[in-house]
Amino acid sequence: MTHAYGVEETVGRSTRLDRVLTELVAQVPEIEAASVVSFDGLPMAAALPDGMDEDRVAAMSAALLSLGERAAEGLGRGLLSQVYVEGEDGTVFLVSADDEAVLVAVAAKGAKVGMMLYEVRRAAETVAGVLRQEDAVAPAEPAPTYEAPATYAAPSYEAPAYEAPSYEAPATYSEPAATYAPAASETAWPSYLPNGSGEPTTWS
Repeated sequence: MTHAYGVEETVGRSTRLDRVLTELVAQVPEIEAASVVSFDGLPMAAALPDGMDEDRVAAMSAALLSLGERAAEGLGRGLLSQVYVEGEDGTVFLVSADDEAVLVAVAAKGAKVGMMLYEVRRAAETVAGVLRQEDAVAPAEPAPTYEAPATYAAPSYEAPAYEAPSYEAPATYSEPAATYAPAASETAWPSYLPNGSGEPTTWS
């Protein structure tokens, strides 16, 4: 029989864990109860019958797990991977979900241990995948925002307008209207050249 403990990625962790446990209990009739417990004894999800307390199951599972770990280490058996407890009315399985949590399964009397371990281990792998996925998609702290400095605009430089100095040409120089010449009646400088009369020479 093939079982697929697949879950949707769009729902929360608790809902996905509940689906894994519900499917395990529904597909394996010998399993009467199942729970996911953290290593410190806190319940994370459960599919329990009426009358079975979730916190009580988590606390007893943590105690069994701690005892099993001490026994495995003390006897030189290395890290604990699972705990199997058999009673008059059934069995209890505690299987590590890849160092993420512990899957607890309570089976009825007469259940085949080998088949129970196989199914519980498969479900534990799915539980570990759900928890790892939750850790991977946990929101990280937002990176600090960096605002780029405002664009630097070079100062605009306007060259001063150059105005050529105004130059006024001097007024036009006009030649005198007439050349000055002494009138005929004016007496010229005396001439010391003898003219025979000794009178000053006049202009003619």
